[in-house]
Amino acid sequence: MPGKPEASNVSRRQFLAVAGSVAAANSFAVGKDSGSAQALPPAPSPADPLVTIDITTAPISYSVSGHNAYRLKVKAGDSVKWQAKTTSAKHRVTILFLKDTPFSDGSKKPLYAFHGSEVDESGSGIGGTIDDDASGTYEYYVAVFDDKTNLTYTDDPKIIVGSGNDAAAEITLALDDLKRADAQLSSKPKLQKQIESIEHELEHLIDELK
Repeated sequence: MPGKPEASNVSRRQFLAVAGSVAAANSFAVGKDSGSAQALPPAPSPADPLVTIDITTAPISYSVSGHNAYRLKVKAGDSVKWQAKTTSAKHRVTILFLKDTPFSDGSKKPLYAFHGSEVDESGSGIGGTIDDDASGTYEYYVAVFDDKTNLTYTDDPKIIVGSGNDAAAEITLALDDLKRADAQLSSKPKLQKQIESIEHELEHLIDELK
């Protein structure tokens, strides 16, 4: 279930240990080719998008050429890369797909994670190529460690491969937007309660459509 972006006081050593564990795990193939965003227009389906993760905004924002990329729409065969904008030049980024991944390597082996530093991002970012058979909506997790603040910032945006126009997918995306709005309405409990009621109704509807 989507959660609001978070910043935690995780040390660089802890962050690198987690990232290293991801890289070493046999179940994950790692590619090393490796909000204010809500005000931006939705991102089109660009060829080979480079997503900027901006942790200097609240909530974390995602953009491709000035367009909102929190829910990035891409096509099979696209090369998708990420780079981070932080308070300092030095940082670490991990992109992790836990359940399913739209990425694969040249031999059709699934790629579940990408990680690197500002050095790996230089020029083209870190990431991979969308598999020819990928289709639907994929949730992934972002962790950015900022060397200046010693904080790790986490979030759970999405990639949509193909049209993404089926009813369950569209309702899920609408539910995500509501949850992000809900997280910013702590000062308006009455409105927050109304939104939570709508969220429950949408969750039931999604279950019925699956």
